[in-house]
Amino acid sequence: MKLGEKILQELDAARTDDTLTRWLAHHITELITTANRTRATGTADEATYAAEQCRRAILDLWEHRTAWPSGWPPPGVKQMAEILNSINAPTFGFQQGSKLSQLQRLHHEVLAALADEETMNETVDTAQSWLESYGQLLDVDERELLELYAGRDDRAATPIEVPRAERPADAHPRSDGQAGRTPQVHRVLDLVRRYHETVRSLLADEAEDMPTKPH
Repeated sequence: MKLGEKILQELDAARTDDTLTRWLAHHITELITTANRTRATGTADEATYAAEQCRRAILDLWEHRTAWPSGWPPPGVKQMAEILNSINAPTFGFQQGSKLSQLQRLHHEVLAALADEETMNETVDTAQSWLESYGQLLDVDERELLELYAGRDDRAATPIEVPRAERPADAHPRSDGQAGRTPQVHRVLDLVRRYHETVRSLLADEAEDMPTKPH
């Protein structure tokens, strides 16, 4: 019943052009009403039968959730999925520990940070609610995506781990006007700085390897 009421609350059935989704939504509303009434006034067998009919219809609608016009997935999670789907999966073909492998890793860390930044305007409450209440009904991809989205704020507040050699010797609180920025923006800026430094280092190595012209 709880799942059915949650689905109906999140689902904008009146706006969907999907006939099956709209019919199931109206059907479940009637079944929930009948089940509640039967539980109060009917026999035990009648209440059990009404509850089972309701359960089956709710799970049928849940299986049809990819056609929901709203409510699933939560808007922020959907936006994050679209962003991540537009990013090519990382392929780590460079030698471990090389500057090219560092650059490649930083590239995908920057993209991930930007994806978090882009979806920062949506709260994580809805995603967390789906996870806590109905995580066992989600498939692996849905659960991983909701967990990724629900953990977005924690990632934003986590400082970037910069190797000791990369930390400035005179590290102290910023005086460049960035003190008021959000942790997420600091995260993006730190990643961009490291990305820039790695590229400059690669270019410097390339310049050293170039043969000098004969005089």
